[in-house]
Amino acid sequence: MIRLCLLTTALAWLVVFSSSHPAHAYDQELGEVLAAICDKHNIPSLTVAAFRTDEMRTSACSGVRKRGTNDAVAMSDRHPIGSCTKSMTATLAAVLVEAGKLQWNMTIGDAWPKATEKNLHPALRNVTLNDLLAHRSGLPSDLSGAAWASFFEEKKSPSQQRRRMLNLLLNSKPEHTYGKHNYSNLGYVVAAAMMEKVTGNSYEGLMRRYVFKPLGMESADFRTLEIAQKLTPPLIWGHMQDGTAIDPRSAGAENPSVYAPCGTVNLTIADYVKYAQWHLKQKPTPLLKKQATVDHLHTGHVEIPALGGEYGCGWILLRRPLGKALHHGGSNTNSQALIWLFPEKDFGAIALTNTGEGSGFLASDEAIGKLIIKYAH
Repeated sequence: MIRLCLLTTALAWLVVFSSSHPAHAYDQELGEVLAAICDKHNIPSLTVAAFRTDEMRTSACSGVRKRGTNDAVAMSDRHPIGSCTKSMTATLAAVLVEAGKLQWNMTIGDAWPKATEKNLHPALRNVTLNDLLAHRSGLPSDLSGAAWASFFEEKKSPSQQRRRMLNLLLNSKPEHTYGKHNYSNLGYVVAAAMMEKVTGNSYEGLMRRYVFKPLGMESADFRTLEIAQKLTPPLIWGHMQDGTAIDPRSAGAENPSVYAPCGTVNLTIADYVKYAQWHLKQKPTPLLKKQATVDHLHTGHVEIPALGGEYGCGWILLRRPLGKALHHGGSNTNSQALIWLFPEKDFGAIALTNTGEGSGFLASDEAIGKLIIKYAH
């Protein structure tokens, strides 16, 4: 499963910012701060970065790849980012919208016009691409039981597995009310399947071609069990919610590849920053052509009453003293990612940790708070 982290760094919002600091590629002093945070929260490691649209302000890491070893984490390690993948999927959708392959209001019924009521429940036929990306489709968050467990076998290609998931998912009445926010990983699977249907290409291939390559994200890719089992050390291990280390080459270490559009991207923090800088800049090039398309990604499409914010396309949108915030958290239950972007301040921060423990989120949140205090001015 993929968890969505929704807490905020309360201390950071109250800060009065002081003098500027020079840019750093790697900050040894920050590394020492991270070491103290890791010790405080008893987590294996933290990797963080703070940046503007045109520069890396600071970055550092501290801790170990696997609890109980002295194998130090490195800035070059590739981290799972879980649900933070969702804004990448929405960005790819935007590319295909501009190419005329998709429309924001394209429905599931439009994608599969020959589907009968036996295959596509009437309540889902008119659900749009935008509904899926904004979590207002009414679909449940995840599958459960044996149906869900079977996808970890990964015996077929991700595209084939997504078609199988559609057969399990779309023939039943949705669990939730259409139009209201209900976080759904499955909605992003359907959105990716729509992309595959209209283009004839795999979601993964489309993402590599239209998002990863133009932004120079050379380390970014989707984890599959086949690829994972061929990995050789050094490897960053995840840690389950009870703190137990889990081998990244094992089946349960990551979400199954059918979930690529909602959470199996792995990448270095430097490449994640490249992607984040494009969203922070809020300008079309090099991925898009129209400002209106960028704005659509960053516009709230459904209210999230519990947060006092909205959900856009792969982003939680909030108002903070620093201005409009684009935020998301991600977890594959064995690692966590946290991102905050403040376009009005031209500032962003990312924190990654290799544990699914609750203390991992608290540590990441604290680290981002310290980055905001020192660099968001």
